[in-house]
Amino acid sequence: MKLLGGFYGLVDMQKPPEMISGNMTGAMCVYSALFMRFAWMVQPRNYLLLACHASNESVQLYQFSRWAKSQGYFQQKEDKAPST
Repeated sequence: MKLLGGFYGLVDMQKPPEMISGNMTGAMCVYSALFMRFAWMVQPRNYLLLACHASNESVQLYQFSRWAKSQGYFQQKEDKAPST
């Protein structure tokens, strides 16, 4: 089932960024990062689990950046200088 997690993230790329939950996407980023570390540290190393979570992490980070852009986090702040 974990193999489908990255696939579902790819399908969600077609949805508008306003439908993305920032909280859930952030939680999925942390979850995948923790399990990538687990897959690397366990002996013997679990490369399949690492690959699944690495692909999910990359998709979730992309979704998180789409959400942040739609919320205005990447906009430049304009300094309004007084005109003379």
